[in-house]
Amino acid sequence: MQAKFIRIFRTSSSERFLLHDDSSEEMGMIDLHFLADGTVAGNLFLVASKVTDEAGIRALLEQIDEQLVPAASMEDANLSFTVTQGELVGTFSSEG
Repeated sequence: MQAKFIRIFRTSSSERFLLHDDSSEEMGMIDLHFLADGTVAGNLFLVASKVTDEAGIRALLEQIDEQLVPAASMEDANLSFTVTQGELVGTFSSEG
């Protein structure tokens, strides 16, 4: 399965993307933090029912590596990920 990445915000040192599957259902979110030493730290949050096995997670990390972070790579040890799986509860914001 190929994920579709939708950037929802970008700062000078980080980005957040929603991850959608082939049927446009949300399957997770990735935060990428670009550190001063040239390394990149990623936090990947997956909806547990969407990616259920380690091979699927590894394939998704490789896609993120290739498409979103071409200047760093896990092979070069300057890109790392923390992966969390859980249930999507919702998106909340203040009513202004």
